[in-house]
Amino acid sequence: MVAFAALPVATVAALSFPTAAAVALAALCGAVAGAAVHRRYPATVDRTVRLPDDDGAVREA
Repeated sequence: MVAFAALPVATVAALSFPTAAAVALAALCGAVAGAAVHRRYPATVDRTVRLPDDDGAVREA
């Protein structure tokens, strides 16, 4: 009986593996590309990502 209960879970896990693998590969490729861009243009991250100051207020540059 337990095997029948686990069958839908196993089916969903097996069918979602390609999607999970594609997401993981895309995240890895994005990280590598981001590191390459940051190495070539280090100021790019500073210009595109606005982090709040120490007081927590976000100001326009």
